[in-house]
Amino acid sequence: MSKKQDYVAKIKFQNNLPAPLLPPKLLAVPERPEENVDSPQLIDSLYVKTNVTPLIKIDNDLGMPLDLMQIPGLLNRQDKKFLYALDGSIKLHPEDRVLLRDPRVDRLTKTDMSKVTFLRRTEYVSSSITQVDGGKKRGVNALGKRMRRDSDEAILNASQIVEKVESTFESTAKNLDKLQHPVKKKLKAVKTWSLLPDTASMDQNYFTLRLVGSAAFDAQEKKKLSLSTAIFRPVELEEDEWISMYTTDGKDSENLKDDMERNLEDQLNADDIADKNYKFKRVRDFDMKHVKQAQEGISTINNEDGFNELAIVLNDERGIAFYKPLRSRIELRRRRVADAIRPIVREHNIDQLNVTLRNATPKEANVRDHLRMKYDPINFAAVDEEELDGEEQQETKSEELPNEGETQNEAEKDEDIDGDINEAGEKGRDENSPSGSI
Repeated sequence: MSKKQDYVAKIKFQNNLPAPLLPPKLLAVPERPEENVDSPQLIDSLYVKTNVTPLIKIDNDLGMPLDLMQIPGLLNRQDKKFLYALDGSIKLHPEDRVLLRDPRVDRLTKTDMSKVTFLRRTEYVSSSITQVDGGKKRGVNALGKRMRRDSDEAILNASQIVEKVESTFESTAKNLDKLQHPVKKKLKAVKTWSLLPDTASMDQNYFTLRLVGSAAFDAQEKKKLSLSTAIFRPVELEEDEWISMYTTDGKDSENLKDDMERNLEDQLNADDIADKNYKFKRVRDFDMKHVKQAQEGISTINNEDGFNELAIVLNDERGIAFYKPLRSRIELRRRRVADAIRPIVREHNIDQLNVTLRNATPKEANVRDHLRMKYDPINFAAVDEEELDGEEQQETKSEELPNEGETQNEAEKDEDIDGDINEAGEKGRDENSPSGSI
């Protein structure tokens, strides 16, 4: 605008709608002053004490007026494109482009955009930086990128896909010097592992247990308790739900870890594990709370819910890092029992668990292999149920015909055990604290 406050363009109003056939009928709407927004009857004491009238601008319509008749093509052609923001495809006239430029453009000095220091990332101004021989380099780079993209998008069969994936493991294992840390450039890779899923444990669900607040153990309790082989037993009732923690002594814990860390293909000897009975005593109870994770992690093979946390086990002998998915997180807090439900809690609590190890039956192994087959159909093949039923019948027949000498020895052992019941066993069999076994 000029100094005389004259408009640059003359505003013209268009009304292409035909004249109405009949004049509009004016109705006399009764108006009550006491029902207005600014009436004294509706103003609260806070507004009476504070003058907010100059801070609030209210028009006659109590809002922003929208005159649809001023939008061309909306009513007669149902064209809604002018209701929203204009897209970038509209080209401005050169004369209009001059009007939209900065009025101080003549006074601005040209600066080198490559020396911008206030930007965290220089990619924002990389498009405006020109080079002398940039055209040739861009042409060569574009051709190389296009050739790599065409090779990546080529249709591969199953064997070619496997070879391409395995080649990535070999390339990373050979060229350790080329591996660089994304942040710490001085770090060098010493050893690599092939990251593979632990399909042998995919039939189980793993959770992350976290002791929150006062439920956490102090340093003395961590040394005293064998937390590596602890057992958590959840109890769910209509009145309440909680989880109990059980631990064993240090010697039994080491023996149990040795038995559990054997290879899955090796079968346990029945004579060795027959006499092993691990006693787990209850330490304390906790209140549990399931924390759901955001479903933005790695998707599974069957398009199930993804998982964000993984547990990785390193196998140095084979050079493989096996990962296991963690389904969810459970927070354990200090438990406070109400006096009204103490008898019910005491009735369902178990003071001691007697744990023994055994080999899985063919039927149990088939059920687990069926779950593992979803992730590894080659190493875990399904077995027919008829074959399993025949094997189970043979095992039951062999167990139903014991020798006479064995029955006499078992009877003598039972008499000795009945005579040597200790106080801990009597306490475990009490009605208020029954003992259990797994």
